[in-house]
Amino acid sequence: MTEMISQNGMRMGTTPPSDINQVGVVVKYEVLKYLRSKRLMGLIIIEALVLLLLTILPPLLGNDYATNADAFINGYTSYVTILIVIGATLFAGDAIVSEFQGRTGYLLFPKPVKRSALLAGKFIASAGAMFLVLITYYLVALLLGLAITGGFSTLGVESLLLAMLYSLAALAVGYLISSVMKGATGALILTFALFLFILTILTGVLTLGGVEPWFLVNYAGGVVGYITQVPYPSSGTGDPGVGPGFSMATFIPDVGISIAVMLAYLVVSLVLAYFFFKRREMSA
Repeated sequence: MTEMISQNGMRMGTTPPSDINQVGVVVKYEVLKYLRSKRLMGLIIIEALVLLLLTILPPLLGNDYATNADAFINGYTSYVTILIVIGATLFAGDAIVSEFQGRTGYLLFPKPVKRSALLAGKFIASAGAMFLVLITYYLVALLLGLAITGGFSTLGVESLLLAMLYSLAALAVGYLISSVMKGATGALILTFALFLFILTILTGVLTLGGVEPWFLVNYAGGVVGYITQVPYPSSGTGDPGVGPGFSMATFIPDVGISIAVMLAYLVVSLVLAYFFFKRREMSA
């Protein structure tokens, strides 16, 4: 609190810190929470293992590295979406519900801190942690590609930007789930299962039915890997090898539409998360 002092030294009253200062404080303590809980470190360790395996396994299995920088980075982008799902689960799944389940809201909510500042600070901290992981992953992969192929993949940079956008959309969905769930464990499980299983199954079912699932955020996130392919693949119909006379549509997300879809999930999910968070009360 900032005290307003009169010229004669008498205390006239108090005013809360600005919204920007409140957001900054929330970001600071959210980052400290990530460090204490070792969530950020755990995801970085997983990231390091993925990079290590993708780098050492090809020669061990007798395979040569790709000679083209874009083809080389494509082998690494295939696993970025999994890292994003794990990150969204760790950094967003219980971000809001934990304040209610852990009863920390009894100490936090009576303070002159707006819930909008709380949500914004938490989300910025989550996005910062996710961006740190993604930038580190791509930086290592791009440098490896430069050292091995002798070229730099500009498409890899585009993939990074798309991955950052997809991570924001995934985090926003995680915050929405956290704002309506009653338990932290359930919120974490649902966030992870939604992206890794539920949406994946729904995408497969729609694809088998000949319907392009362009409106699903996980399908839109597929551009993270496709963008590094030259030329960019296109949708079509082919033989899946099931039997004669059977064909199945193969859908490839359009980059422009996918960006719009991810932005829509980001904005709508955050608005709904704030709506439910603002209306939610502490229960006995």
